[in-house]
Amino acid sequence: MGGCLVPRLLERGYRVRMLVRDPGQLTGRAWLPQVEVVPGDTLTPSALDQSMQGIWAAYYLIHNMASGRNYYEKEIESARNFASAAGAHEVEHIIYLGGLADPDKDIGLHLRSRIQTGDTLRQGSVPVTEFRASLIIGSGSISFEMIRYLTEQFPLVFGPPWMHNRTQPIAIQNVLDYLIAALENPVSRGKIYEIGGKDILTYAGTISVYARLRGLQRRMLILSGMSVGLMARVVGMLTPVPARIAGPLLGGMRSDSVVHDEAASRDFPQIEPVDYETSVRQALQRLSPGTLETGWEKGASSFRTKQEGFFIEGQQIQLDALPEAAYRTITGLGGRNGWLYLNGLWKLRGFFDWLIGGPGLRGVRTTAALVEGDILDFYRVEALEPNRLVRLRAELKAPGLGWMEWHIRQQSQGGVALTQIAYFAPTGLPGFLYWYLLLPFHRLVFAGLVKAIARRAAETQNSLPRRRHAKTNFPKKGS
Repeated sequence: MGGCLVPRLLERGYRVRMLVRDPGQLTGRAWLPQVEVVPGDTLTPSALDQSMQGIWAAYYLIHNMASGRNYYEKEIESARNFASAAGAHEVEHIIYLGGLADPDKDIGLHLRSRIQTGDTLRQGSVPVTEFRASLIIGSGSISFEMIRYLTEQFPLVFGPPWMHNRTQPIAIQNVLDYLIAALENPVSRGKIYEIGGKDILTYAGTISVYARLRGLQRRMLILSGMSVGLMARVVGMLTPVPARIAGPLLGGMRSDSVVHDEAASRDFPQIEPVDYETSVRQALQRLSPGTLETGWEKGASSFRTKQEGFFIEGQQIQLDALPEAAYRTITGLGGRNGWLYLNGLWKLRGFFDWLIGGPGLRGVRTTAALVEGDILDFYRVEALEPNRLVRLRAELKAPGLGWMEWHIRQQSQGGVALTQIAYFAPTGLPGFLYWYLLLPFHRLVFAGLVKAIARRAAETQNSLPRRRHAKTNFPKKGS
């Protein structure tokens, strides 16, 4: 949520300082040079003192579920430290995003901690605006990613009886609207707002609607004896959400999570909540590498992850070459030049694709110099930034969408850092099986390809025009 909020704040002209546990997670964010980053934790008072200096408003957008079983105590300690530091530095306003539930019901430890966190923040001297939200729907949201990955993989989705409980999902864009509006509306200070979208559904209903929008046939099977712990382990294995975080979230679904107080619509009439189907469609429209915030690499020679509907497989290598040499090598791949490493496998993949009605290895370019929109074997050129970025979109006949991407970064100490990334967004269970079956071949081919690019770039380096330095002619003595 913080990563989505920051660019909105910058667009409105605010100066932003971020307190971040792991600054490495921000690597690759386009807005990073525009913000001040303070490494630290709300459990560390010294970091809070540094981050609060000169601040007039502070967003509290953290949780401690990844800490394990004692996360509840850490939630309260974090909120107490935050409120104390804000008061000591005369911060004028705290805005907190919590969870939507009736505190008089059996709501589970996670939602109980969210509500108690708001109470603890209010015990300080700084006015607090608290928003209580149910499922937040948007690419990257933990709740949405659980719905996405489980629905995609299981024709028959298992769940406990509380899948029939009600929820009022809200689009991430609406949540951001409220967070910004509270900053600019003094009326909201000291108030608690329940926020939600237009629709009230069951948790099972959120899965059914997602499946319909993706063209998937899905059925729910309710098992009365299914434990939260078992379901959390399944989520941890099959989605990007770790089991230690999935457990508390799933436990919070044991009761309804709907709006009863309409204060938000009265105080923020300019905000129009969207319906659940629209919020899902908006999230699915972001199914492109160009919308992803990077940060997986962290200097590793290889990395793999699942994020926002994608499988992501990448390699990094250092080149003793100029960016121009790397870019020329990458844009020279394919067609008559082949793919530098195990080119026979590329040809075989293209042949099979042609057999089943795909484009196969077309090996055609529409221009002499590669430009966006060109055909390149079974790819199409989607994005080019000379000496910086090449992205190809696969047009193979496959149960999902695929891309290949290369980032070229000039290093201050000389040379180039080359990052090669393969993305695959599977559609349904066939897409997941397709990725896992081909994964050994992908890893072999992609790892060899990036090394071959490095070797060819070094050779290409010698053929590039040398960079000339300006020569100054000084007058001879006595002239």
